[in-house]
Amino acid sequence: MKKLTNRIFVSALIMLAGITSAYAETCAERVTVSDAWVREVPPVSQTSALFMTLTNTSDKEAALVSASGDVSKLVELHTHETDDKGVHRMFEVEKIIIPANGKTMLKPMSYHVMLIDLHNPLKAGDMVTVTLKFRDGSTKQVEAPVKKMMMPAMDHSKMDHSKHMQHK
Repeated sequence: MKKLTNRIFVSALIMLAGITSAYAETCAERVTVSDAWVREVPPVSQTSALFMTLTNTSDKEAALVSASGDVSKLVELHTHETDDKGVHRMFEVEKIIIPANGKTMLKPMSYHVMLIDLHNPLKAGDMVTVTLKFRDGSTKQVEAPVKKMMMPAMDHSKMDHSKHMQHK
């Protein structure tokens, strides 16, 4: 009788573990994507970038570990840093952390998904599909429109224009 009780108990534990794991959300389910877009580049450019906001709706940290897509030969996670002389350097990263109950913005001069060796030029209005892969192996497909990147307006109020003016 004791063996039968133990078997029933073990079976109940296994069933409960299966139910619990079935309800455990994956990173792809916990992380939402908003404001996704890809930078339009001149036809001669072989690279572009995907930007977006990743929001983690759970109390557990999530990590984006890779991305893939058929728009380019390589799809990599990148970031920028600026040295003390103001020189910008871009480099690949192993992961992008999305904090528990927080957001990580992928934006110009920060984290982004790099599209390297584009198969075709990207024009404003095109759609790009990329698959994001998270640390737990789950994936999420993102569709992003290609947009023109507007350059920030220059603040001319602090510029000295006197050298460029001709006096009559």
